Amino acid sequence: MALDTSYYKPTCQLVLNLDESIRFVGKMENRRLLAFVRREDSSPLLDDELGNLAHHQAAIKVGREEMFDESLGFTNWMITSKEKVKLITFFLDEGLLILSTEPESDHDEIIEKIQNMNMKL
Repeated sequence: MALDTSYYKPTCQLVLNLDESIRFVGKMENRRLLAFVRREDSSPLLDDELGNLAHHQAAIKVGREEMFDESLGFTNWMITSKEKVKLITFFLDEGLLILSTEPESDHDEIIEKIQNMNMKL
């Protein structure tokens, strides 16, 4: 049975609308990008092949972080800051929510807004 991903795109859009500095929002489960949205005035920084590798790398982070869950607790989110973009990964009960933002974004504010959303991501 094929997975219906139509539920995730509106959710991604709601997250994208939280802050003007968010460039991209995607929902991943089982190492697969189910849905994504990109700000209309934001062009991709990676080609399709490198974009797929970046999504794969986000999924690999889950496995690495799970090694420490028993001792340190569940990973809520992590940030990678690069010169041209910040990458924010939320670890959810079911999969990941991945974001890219402008490098000068207020990631603490964005994280707080997402955590205060009254909906399942």
